[in-house]
Amino acid sequence: MRGSNVIRAGAMHSNGVRLVTAGVFRLGGRTVDLTRRLLSLSQQFTALLRELGPGEVAIEEAFFGKSVQSALRIGEARGVVLAESARVGLDVFQYTPARVKRCVAGHGSARKQSVANMLGQMLPNSSTPIPGDLPADATDAIAVAWTRLEELRSPLSQTKREGRKGRVDGGSAQ
Repeated sequence: MRGSNVIRAGAMHSNGVRLVTAGVFRLGGRTVDLTRRLLSLSQQFTALLRELGPGEVAIEEAFFGKSVQSALRIGEARGVVLAESARVGLDVFQYTPARVKRCVAGHGSARKQSVANMLGQMLPNSSTPIPGDLPADATDAIAVAWTRLEELRSPLSQTKREGRKGRVDGGSAQ
């Protein structure tokens, strides 16, 4: 699950942005009962929210590949993250994989390695290396956070926020 990636923005340019932390939640693998894995996800995600105190959550919209079972598992995990975010009162912003790739690498069909390389250039002063030894899911999540940051930087976003009492609707929040 890609829940443990945080980007904090200072000034509104790359030099004011740094990657605070990145990683993946370890849920015990397929030998552990699904309900236990989802409980573990809930506990780890809630602990991360308490530790970092984010003002909002950005998440990739579900991508439905060839495997129905994978889609179901991803949906269950996303449900946990969405519910926990709502429980603590955080707005959730969702982005399609193509939008994330377009924002970071310039086109929606970019390969994962291209996205990771661009992130490494955009976040050169981070203590966590990109792509480094990070799992692909962690790099994907950093790209989602970057997409949210870029949306916040957009002059169009500024107009939306002023017109909507401070809330930006970054996607199809559930």
